[in-house]
Amino acid sequence: MKKYFLFLISLCSFTMVSAQDNMEAFRHLSVGAEAGLHGFGVEVAVPVQKHFVLKAGYNWAPGGDLFNTDININTSGLKSAQEELEQLPGVSFTNRFKDESTVNAGVRMGIHNYKVMLNWYPFTNGRLYVAGGAYYSTKDENMLELSGQTTQNDWAALNELNDKAEELPGGKKYDMEVEFGSQKYAISEKDGCGYMEAGFKIDPLKYYLGIGLGRCVPNRFMGLQFEVGALIYHNAVLTCQGQTVESIGDALEGSLSSDAKEIVEYVDKYPIYPQLTLRLSFRLF
Repeated sequence: MKKYFLFLISLCSFTMVSAQDNMEAFRHLSVGAEAGLHGFGVEVAVPVQKHFVLKAGYNWAPGGDLFNTDININTSGLKSAQEELEQLPGVSFTNRFKDESTVNAGVRMGIHNYKVMLNWYPFTNGRLYVAGGAYYSTKDENMLELSGQTTQNDWAALNELNDKAEELPGGKKYDMEVEFGSQKYAISEKDGCGYMEAGFKIDPLKYYLGIGLGRCVPNRFMGLQFEVGALIYHNAVLTCQGQTVESIGDALEGSLSSDAKEIVEYVDKYPIYPQLTLRLSFRLF
């Protein structure tokens, strides 16, 4: 046990002995590459004083879905419409609805941000730092995006139902709709299937606060940093099929799976996005 405590003391001492006071303001420069919960990023860093380092960079989210979730769609009304039309002479359907349909949707990140950060090193001979700054997106993007398609059978059944209904006097047009609480949103067509999308939009300007270990401008050619923090956002808006969902509570009462509902509930209650970052820095001069 004694050896274990001595090892911890030695490790803590090591993190505090990397001389920071040999950095002259605006006389050194480093570049860095990072990966974390926000995606990937690149940055440049320059010391502006013995205790402060100024950084600027760009972050982007990786491609591909983070996970998949099921969206339940009530199609019992469409099924009843088929059964009602089949009472007419010569009307039959090749593709049929069930009482409920499911859209399998992928959830992905949509964050692409420029950033400006200021790292404060409280000890001139240490590696511990506090980071603060802002992220800004020049595009109108979603922090999280959800999109998926209906089955080919269901979309073919809808088209068949509308074709036969239009032949009747006062022909009626039917829609497949996803429901969030008291609101319904018609599913559109894409690539021969029904398509739905939803997004969680936030204000382009986000703030950041974090704490980490490591030097932005390494003593030698290369250095490693580890950082934890939180992205603080505001003006969160949930959209579905390009329309604003008036109440996020509606989404919680709607057709989302339990996993998706947990995410919506979290972002509604806590306007922060946790960050965990590993960064590799290279000193240029």
